[in-house]
Amino acid sequence: MPVHDWVTFVALGDSMTAGFISPRDYSGPRYYPYTAVLEALARGGLGAGCGFSVVVINKGVNGDSTDGMLERFSRSVAFEEPDFVIIWAGINDLYAGRGPEQVASNVAELMERVRLVGAAPIVCAVTPVEGSPRFNDRIRALNSLIRMHCEAEGHPYVDLYAATANRDQRLDTRYSDDGVHLNGEGYTAVAHAIYREAVKGLLEKLSSEGV
Repeated sequence: MPVHDWVTFVALGDSMTAGFISPRDYSGPRYYPYTAVLEALARGGLGAGCGFSVVVINKGVNGDSTDGMLERFSRSVAFEEPDFVIIWAGINDLYAGRGPEQVASNVAELMERVRLVGAAPIVCAVTPVEGSPRFNDRIRALNSLIRMHCEAEGHPYVDLYAATANRDQRLDTRYSDDGVHLNGEGYTAVAHAIYREAVKGLLEKLSSEGV
């Protein structure tokens, strides 16, 4: 864990991490990355005298798959010498027809690569879509595999599916303009969930240890 004045989080993912907002029925900014909100929450939650500050580096690439994230891991993630890596990945793989087991295996490999560079992974569930119930079934199957791996390895798992789903277990329309990508409110909800379920506790632990 960090021995310097900064705690560095790298957010690895696809267009959702990049903060892409669909232009459908929307004329505002094209991007609203959750990482900016998360960094503000983390910095605001640090008590005086904690001894460090927080930076959250966004490494989201539109259209990326877990294969792409593995391919660019060294230059996108390891290069930043992170303390923690937030992994939010898999929806593009599922859209490409890959099975949940294959995608979960790639996510597990990403987690191992994070460990090998001396950082700790924080793994996020894939968020639901508004449309196809069958596709949401595949998302939930993937999330279940990811959750089980996190529990077995003792890594934080953030349930972004629950954070953005409605009572029907589909993507809440408040959080999206196209039924897949999130909007500003959706990405804000994601940032709060990641902070609440993982980042806050990790930073409190570091502060109590006097890092």
